[in-house]
Amino acid sequence: MPIYKRCPHCGKRMPAGDFKCGCGYKREYSKPEGTRALYHSKRWQKLRDSILKLYSGIDPLAKSKGRIEPASTVHHIITAEENPKLFWTPSNLIPLSRASHDEVHVAYRASEESKQTMQALLRSLQKNIE
Repeated sequence: MPIYKRCPHCGKRMPAGDFKCGCGYKREYSKPEGTRALYHSKRWQKLRDSILKLYSGIDPLAKSKGRIEPASTVHHIITAEENPKLFWTPSNLIPLSRASHDEVHVAYRASEESKQTMQALLRSLQKNIE
């Protein structure tokens, strides 16, 4: 006797191994706005790739702490929401691993002093770009 589950969208009964029941439900996502939309552009992808290549794909923050981690994210030292004019400025960008990026944003949210300290540390780890 097969095991069944219910579709979370329409409630139709379907075999437990199936991922879709055929109800046609498709989640609607809102289109990115403001600086968020810029992350989907070709220009951003090229800039992101050039920053990653400049650092050979290695996270400089992790390296400063004795870890070698591949960088997968390019981080805006001064956030894009804070100063959109610096979005395309290479000297405001640094590659980070997922773990380092999370660590940086925890420091940014902790306090203004913690944010300033982290931004100074990231600036000290940057390579000369311009």
